[in-house]
Amino acid sequence: MSRTQAERVRKPRCCRGPQGLLPRYSESQAEGQEQLFKLTDNIQDEFFIAVENIDSYCVIISSKAVYFLKSGDYVDREAIFLEVKYSDLYHCLISKDHGKVYVQLTKRAVNSSSGVSMPGLSHQKPMVHVKSEALAVKLSQEINYAKSLFYEQQLMLRSSEHHEQLELDS
Repeated sequence: MSRTQAERVRKPRCCRGPQGLLPRYSESQAEGQEQLFKLTDNIQDEFFIAVENIDSYCVIISSKAVYFLKSGDYVDREAIFLEVKYSDLYHCLISKDHGKVYVQLTKRAVNSSSGVSMPGLSHQKPMVHVKSEALAVKLSQEINYAKSLFYEQQLMLRSSEHHEQLELDS
């Protein structure tokens, strides 16, 4: 007796929505998660948050960084044309210039003598063209939300078995 295994109907995903619940299935979100895992070599501590497909490129928002990738069938690190880690991101804004709309990612400037991040004129401000203002607003909100989650995670106390064992011993 031979058993045949059913073919996968939809791509697997491992993401968390608000309050830690699994959000409604979305094929584009499942594909975005798959792309993120290809970019990060399946590192499980970087979680997928969202993906936005825009004409000639794609934006993948994770728990640690935002990736702007050239569109293509095969996604690897070579496809990334802009990567900004939230630890380097000051904020994400919408910028308009000559009737075109851009998402502007302001990176923190580091004062090399003290090693302290300081806002100022020396910020790096990469801008990416977006086809509509509504999409730019959505993208900016998603990136700023993911950045705030990143900083919230940095401030959380981590419980470890080692720490719990030390408390029991004292």
